[in-house]
Amino acid sequence: MIDDGTTFERLVNAGENVCLTGPGGTGKSFRTRRMIAGNPARFAVTASTGIAALNIGGLTLHRWSGMMLGPQNGETNEDYLAHLMADKRFSVRAGFNRIRSVETLVIDEVSMLNGRTLDFLDFLARRLRGNDRPFGGIQMIVTGDFCQLPPVKKDPRAPYDWAFESRSWREADFQVVHLTKIHRQNDANFIRALSEFRFGRVTGQNARLLRSRVAKFPDANLTRLFTHNAQVDKWNAYRLGEIDSEPEVFDAELSGPEHQQQFLINNLLTPQQLELKRGARVMFTVNSSEGGFVNGQTGIVTDFAWGRIMVESEGRQISVEPFAWPYDSRDKNSATFRQFPLRLSFSVTIHKAQGLTLDSAYIDVRAAREPGQAYVALSRLRGLSGLHLKDWFSGVFVSKAATDFYAHLNGN
Repeated sequence: MIDDGTTFERLVNAGENVCLTGPGGTGKSFRTRRMIAGNPARFAVTASTGIAALNIGGLTLHRWSGMMLGPQNGETNEDYLAHLMADKRFSVRAGFNRIRSVETLVIDEVSMLNGRTLDFLDFLARRLRGNDRPFGGIQMIVTGDFCQLPPVKKDPRAPYDWAFESRSWREADFQVVHLTKIHRQNDANFIRALSEFRFGRVTGQNARLLRSRVAKFPDANLTRLFTHNAQVDKWNAYRLGEIDSEPEVFDAELSGPEHQQQFLINNLLTPQQLELKRGARVMFTVNSSEGGFVNGQTGIVTDFAWGRIMVESEGRQISVEPFAWPYDSRDKNSATFRQFPLRLSFSVTIHKAQGLTLDSAYIDVRAAREPGQAYVALSRLRGLSGLHLKDWFSGVFVSKAATDFYAHLNGN
């Protein structure tokens, strides 16, 4: 169903299992955070990946539930449950207790959650809660866009194991709320082109519009979106090395359990060791109403003074102080990662860019090898004028299962 602005909240308040979906920039994260803020005690907040969990202020589903890695290929639910029951680690016991007591579970970025994991969560919840209703009677709220990044798969020849194709999804009878109004962009032509691009259609007027954004000689200061970490590291090191000044190095302050520290190190957009120079281009990695900056905003380092970093952005000087990220905002004893909320903005991976809004970027979508990856990259941009393509492409990789899911929603 198409959301009219109140449908999502009405269904959640009615106790329905809900899937909130829609293209990038339609406000899925905003509405989810607003819903949680209205009654935080009611909701357990999780996500399919570490990056997404930190963005929404929750835990990964695997860690929250205590299922750890989850059942492996060829392993039955019964066998893996027996393995977990024999596991004496606190993290497993704590996860089981969360499942027993939770009222409503939120899972963000559901497109990257495979159906096998969702089915095991359903099995585990029914067992632990002694309730044979779907997910043991837990109200399920899942959010995300199946036309963006897909579940990880180990066998490249196997089909993607989408959550919406699982048995547990069908039995839970998710009410799908499809957001359609775009808030990130306001250029009608760009919105139309992105809408078609999302489904792998690049023809006619939309193709001509996107082709006009091919930039043979791009500004070297544009943020570049790459598919692999090695490309990002190489370009950032090269661009920083071009600045003829001494670097300043800032190491994050870490506290709490080591495995939680490692999770933060691996998944935060902010690096553990931040190497900067005056004149370096940087990106803010959090929203700060007090500081006057938002996640994804870029600027130039101008000075280091009095334990702060000065950044010129959008015509003004911003004084940046260290920021503390908790592993679990509801547990005062969990790990924290304290660092300046900045990273070099010369380049970033498409995977880590998911959730960002960018004013400009230089993108090579020819290198995108996962369905939805190219769309994630292009949909980060606020406007067409900020989009710069390295070259034209022969096609866009999309998932037929995902596009069929939305076609069915629209009655096609």
